[in-house]
Amino acid sequence: MSIRFKLLVGCLSLTLITLLLGGFMQRSQKEVGAMATQIYDGTFMAVSYLRASQNGLMAIKTAYLQQALGVPGQASASSSPLAAFKPAIDDVLADLEVARDRAMSAEAKDAAGKLRQRVEALAVPSRQSGLSLAELDAIQNGFDTLVEIYAGDGFRYRKNVGRLVDESERQTWIAIGASVLLALAITVLLSRSIIPTLRNAVRIAALIASGKLDNAIDTRSGGEAGQLLSALAAMQSSIAANLERINGLMARQVTAHADELAVQNSRFQAALNNMTQGLCLFDASHRLIVFNRRFAEMFGTPELGRLADEITTDAELMPLLSRSPVIALSHDLSDGRVIAVSRQQIATGGWVATYEDITERRKIEIKLAHMARHDALTGLPNRVLFREHMEQTLRQQPRDTGLAVLSLDLDGFKNVNDSLGHPMGDALLQAVAERLRGCTRETDLVARLGGDEFAIIQKDVPQLADTRALANRIVEALNAPFEIDSQLIQIGASVGIATLKDVLPAQGPLAADLFLKSADLALYRAKSEGRGTYRFFEAEMDALHEARRSLEVALRVALERQEFELFYQPLVNTAQQEISGFEALLRWNHPQRGVVSPMDFIPVAEELGLIKHIGRWVLHEACREAAGWPENVNIAVNLSSIQFRNHDLVGDVASALALSGLAPNRLELEITESLLLQDNAAVLATLHQLRKLGVSISMDDFGTGYSSLSYLQKFPFDKIKIDQSFIQRLSEQDSVSIVRAVISLGRSLGMSILAEGVETAEQLKVLQAEGCWDIQGYLVSPPKPALDTIGLIDRYCVGVSA
Repeated sequence: MSIRFKLLVGCLSLTLITLLLGGFMQRSQKEVGAMATQIYDGTFMAVSYLRASQNGLMAIKTAYLQQALGVPGQASASSSPLAAFKPAIDDVLADLEVARDRAMSAEAKDAAGKLRQRVEALAVPSRQSGLSLAELDAIQNGFDTLVEIYAGDGFRYRKNVGRLVDESERQTWIAIGASVLLALAITVLLSRSIIPTLRNAVRIAALIASGKLDNAIDTRSGGEAGQLLSALAAMQSSIAANLERINGLMARQVTAHADELAVQNSRFQAALNNMTQGLCLFDASHRLIVFNRRFAEMFGTPELGRLADEITTDAELMPLLSRSPVIALSHDLSDGRVIAVSRQQIATGGWVATYEDITERRKIEIKLAHMARHDALTGLPNRVLFREHMEQTLRQQPRDTGLAVLSLDLDGFKNVNDSLGHPMGDALLQAVAERLRGCTRETDLVARLGGDEFAIIQKDVPQLADTRALANRIVEALNAPFEIDSQLIQIGASVGIATLKDVLPAQGPLAADLFLKSADLALYRAKSEGRGTYRFFEAEMDALHEARRSLEVALRVALERQEFELFYQPLVNTAQQEISGFEALLRWNHPQRGVVSPMDFIPVAEELGLIKHIGRWVLHEACREAAGWPENVNIAVNLSSIQFRNHDLVGDVASALALSGLAPNRLELEITESLLLQDNAAVLATLHQLRKLGVSISMDDFGTGYSSLSYLQKFPFDKIKIDQSFIQRLSEQDSVSIVRAVISLGRSLGMSILAEGVETAEQLKVLQAEGCWDIQGYLVSPPKPALDTIGLIDRYCVGVSA
C-alpha cells in the first residue's frame, strides 16, 4: 500500500467521522427546535386565543347585565336579548375555533369542542327567552377550566423538551469521545506505517551527505518506501563512481597544467614588478608572502615570511607597513615624501596593501588650494577665506573679547588704472596690501575682496579706541604717496567699521553677512562724507535696511504675481561652431523698480527661504522651454546651496523632467564651491541621487572658492566652469597659468571645461590655444528672452574665432 493511499484513506476516514458527528448534532438540534416550536404554537398561541375568546364573553356578560338593569342606551327588555350580541358571539366562536385547532392533546381538543357548542347555543333563537346570568357564568367557568388544561399540556411538553435536551447532550459527548478515539487510532496507524520508513531513508541520506558511501541499504520493501530506498542506493553508487572519476581527472589536470601555472606565475610577477604602486600581501598569520619591485624601491627589500611588525625597524615606516584598522591613509615622511596607503582584507584572512608616492600630487593640490583661497595678485586671503575666517571667529571667540570688521575702498584707484594702465594698478594694489599688513597685528586678517575692495577682521578688541586707532593708521598709511616704477602715486582710503554689538544677537552665517553689510553701510557713509576718513556703523544707516525690507515684501509675492522671467545665454562649442546649450538666468520684472538684478534679490531670497520655491519654478520653466529645442541643445540651471537643505531637490528635478518630457541627459545642474564647504554627507548623497536621474553636474565659478582636488575627488563632476574673473585677466601670465592648470586638471579627470565671461576675441584666442573650446559670454551673445533662443540656434555661426 502506497504512502499516498494511506494518507488518502486516513483523511477520508476523518472526514466521514466529522460528517457523521455533524449529522447527529444537526438531527438533535432539529428535534429540540421542533419541540420548542410546538410548545409555542400549541400552548402560547392557543392560550392567547382562549384569553381573547374569554374576554369577548366577558364583554357579552357585561352588556347583558346593563340591558337587564335598564341602563340607558341599551336595547329594551322587550326586544330580542341576544340579537344585539350576535357579532360579539361570532368573534368569541372564531377565537375559540383557533384555540381548538392548536390543542396539544385530545382532552384539550374535546373540552374546547364542548365549550364551543355551549357558546353556539347562545345564538339559537329558541334560547333567546331562556338566557340567564347563570348560563353565562357556567360558560365562563368552562373557559377557566380549558385554560388550565392547555397550561397543563404546555408544562408536560416543557418537561419532555428538557429530557430531550439532556439526552441529546449525553449522546453528543459520547459521539465526540468516540470520534476523538477513532481519529487518534487512525493517526497512530498512519504514523507506524509511514514514519519508520521515512526515518530510515533520512538516516541513509544523511550518511551519504557526510561522505559515507558504503551504507547497506535494504531495497526489499514494497511500494513507495522500496522505491525511495532503491533511489538512495542508486544515488550512493553514482556518487561513488563520479567521485572516483573526478579524482582521476584532477590528478591528470594537475600534471597537465603545471607548465601553464609556471607561465601564469611569471606573468603575475611581471605585472607586479611593473606596477607604479608598491604592493605587499600578508597571509592570515600576518606573514609577508608577496611583494613587488616598487615596494622594495620605496622601503627596501623585505624578507618573505616575516611578520608585518618585523619588516622594518624604522619607527617612521612601521605605521605604514604594519597592520592597521585604517583602510586608507596618507603619511608625510621626514624626507619630504607623502605616501598614500590602502589596505584591503582578502577572503583567506590576510590582507593586501598598496603604497603610492603622491608627493607631487599633494604639492599641486596645496598650490591649487592656496590659489583658490588667496588673491593671485596680492597674496592676501580672498573673499571666501575671509568669510570662512569670520564665521570661525564668530563661533570660537568669546563675545566679551570684542571683534570688529573694517571694510575699505581705495579712493582714486580707478584714475590710476585708467591713466597709468592695469600693470601700474596691479603694482599699486600689491603695495597697498603690504602697507595694510604693516598696520595690523598677526592676529588680524587682511583680505582682498575684489578690485580695490579690502577688508580686515580685528580680533580681541577690548576697547573701541583700539579699532579707532587701527582705522587711523590705515587712512594715514594709504594717504601717504606710493613710489612705483619711479612714479609717485597719491591715493587715499575710506573705511567703514562694524563691531560685534552691531550684529548681535545674530548667529552663524547670518551674523557674518550682517557684519559685512554693516561695515559696507558705514563705508558708504564715509565715502559720501568726503572720502579719506572712517565711519562706524550707526543706527540711522538703517535706511538701506528699510529698502531691503521693502525688497523682501515684494519678493515674497513676485512668484505668485508671475513677475519672474528666464533669460537664456548660449553655451558655444567653438570647435564645432554650434550652440551646445543655454544657461537659464533669472530676471525679476518689478512693477515699480523695473528689472532687478539677480545679485540684488537672489541673496535675499536665500536668506528668506524663498529660493526653494523660486528654484523649483526655474527648474520647471527651463525644462519646459528646453523641451522645444533641438535634441542636441541642452539647458543649464543654477542651484542654490539652500535648495539642498530640508528640501526634496531630487523630487523637484524628477518632476520637472517628467512634466516637460525633457531627456535627463539634456539637463545640466550647476553648483558653486560654497555648497561643498558644508562637507555634508547629505549634500554628496543628494548629488549622487541627481546623477542617478541621468542629469549632469557642473561646478560653477571654479577657482573663486575653496577649489581643491579633494572636492573633485568627493564627487566626479561632468564639467568645470572657469570663473570669469580669470578670463578677464587673461592678459596676465598668472591668470593664464591658472587657466592652463584648470584645463589640464579637467582633462586628466575626464571633465569638460567651459570658460565664462568671454568678451573679446583676444580672450577666445588664448583659451583656444590652451585647449578650451567651450565658452560663454558677451562675445557670443548676452542673455536673451526665451522667444529669441530659437533664432539664436538657427542663425548662430561661430565667427569670433576669426
